[in-house]
Amino acid sequence: MSDQDARSTDAVKALVRGAGLRCTTARLAVMQYLVAAPGPQTHAEVSEALDHHGFDRATIYRNLTELTEAKLLTRVDLG
Repeated sequence: MSDQDARSTDAVKALVRGAGLRCTTARLAVMQYLVAAPGPQTHAEVSEALDHHGFDRATIYRNLTELTEAKLLTRVDLG
């Protein structure tokens, strides 16, 4: 892991903890993916991108919901 990766991981952990949430592996993976994403992502896109970590779609959805409720993410409905 590079110094920059470690700093970005620490920054994501600080955001999650600052919102009063635990830093679970799935939650950190979701946040790190979305921080690096070039734009808005769907649940399916996040699930597919993190599939190699072994997280199921329900885990990703639950974490997206919790991060949104904690005001770390914004949900956009397009129709």
